Amino acid sequence: MKNLRAFYGILSFFSLIIGMSIYLFFRDLNNMILFAWIPKPAFTGTVLVKIKPSILSDMFKYNLPDTLWFLSAILFFRCLWFYRTRIQKAYIFCFYVFAAVFETSQLSKKVPGTFDLLDLVFMGFFAFLESIIFNGFIRRKIV
Repeated sequence: MKNLRAFYGILSFFSLIIGMSIYLFFRDLNNMILFAWIPKPAFTGTVLVKIKPSILSDMFKYNLPDTLWFLSAILFFRCLWFYRTRIQKAYIFCFYVFAAVFETSQLSKKVPGTFDLLDLVFMGFFAFLESIIFNGFIRRKIV
């Protein structure tokens, strides 16, 4: 079980790194609000890897990074409270609500970002898959 908990931690870390890498290598970072507060690295001045525009490439560039960020946090909560499922459920549920509220609040001009329904769809789908995997395979081994 200890290895499984460590695996969740590692998976959380790599999910976050892959999502950040998609931003760094495939997206134009000039419009990112984060770089209004911190200096932008020199190598991020242009898109490093150009991919042909299509529906799939747009989902890869725009929806997958947010989804991986979302998944990373869920996996982190699972790792942190691996044996305490009641606390784990509470924090994950709160994070679901936070992510949904944050994404939908982008419809107003007060919250930075661009609302995208596909972000919510991807986040919901990946959260559903992760919960099936955890509850169907992992939780049985814990209890």
